[in-house]
Amino acid sequence: MRFAAVILAAAGASSASAALFHHAGSAPRAPAITLRKRVHVNTLITTPDTIDIEWGGAFSVDGGFTLPATIHFTPEGHHIWWGRTELSASFDSLASSADPLGRVTHFGDRIGLAATCVVHDGDQLDIAFAPQLSVLLRGDDGVRAGATAIARYDSGRSSTGVTATWSAANHPSPTNPAGTIDVGFGSGFRLKSAGPLSHLTPHFNAVYERSTGVERQISIFEGVEYQIVDALAVDFSAQHLNVWGGQLDHQVVVGLTVSTGRLHAHHQ
Repeated sequence: MRFAAVILAAAGASSASAALFHHAGSAPRAPAITLRKRVHVNTLITTPDTIDIEWGGAFSVDGGFTLPATIHFTPEGHHIWWGRTELSASFDSLASSADPLGRVTHFGDRIGLAATCVVHDGDQLDIAFAPQLSVLLRGDDGVRAGATAIARYDSGRSSTGVTATWSAANHPSPTNPAGTIDVGFGSGFRLKSAGPLSHLTPHFNAVYERSTGVERQISIFEGVEYQIVDALAVDFSAQHLNVWGGQLDHQVVVGLTVSTGRLHAHHQ
């Protein structure tokens, strides 16, 4: 199963190699957390014929919090679009902020959909491409559409990767920029190959973001994931949003990943 973290077993289809489902063990939005984990802790996609559910909480020092969630499913098959493409939906199951008039709590302001396709599955280097769509539910109108490219290199117990994402709004506004591009880097290292320490994977990420009409912002993230059993992992991370540019915010993130295992019996 994929390890939990703010990121990312070869019991799947024959088109997926051990490198793709390698055991290396969210901004507070669920898609951002998942993306950062894919470059070191999680695999690029879920094992075919399984569902992974990520759920957690991002708690800000100013008293606000979100409870992001993401559901992942990869159909089993022998084609790049059916067997090596993961379908996912993400949302903030609850978002709460404090203001002078009191606390405001509600469902998240958008739902994100993505299809992550592994276009290169090597022994050490994996590359994926993910078209994505965000449907805005409150505040702003319309949708944001874009895509993400992910490259990840595994060597021994360490994994390092980079991501590049671009998105655009069909109804831009001061709070919904016309265009946004971000570039991320991440690295993780599993402490031991066996024994109790093999369940621990410290990880680090940095993200550069630039939006239309907004100064560039750089954020830093660090944490550690603990793989409890194959089907369950927990992650503890710190998020330092807008360390350079924008309004600085520090958050503590606790994430949980649960895997269903194979949904159908595997026939030889």
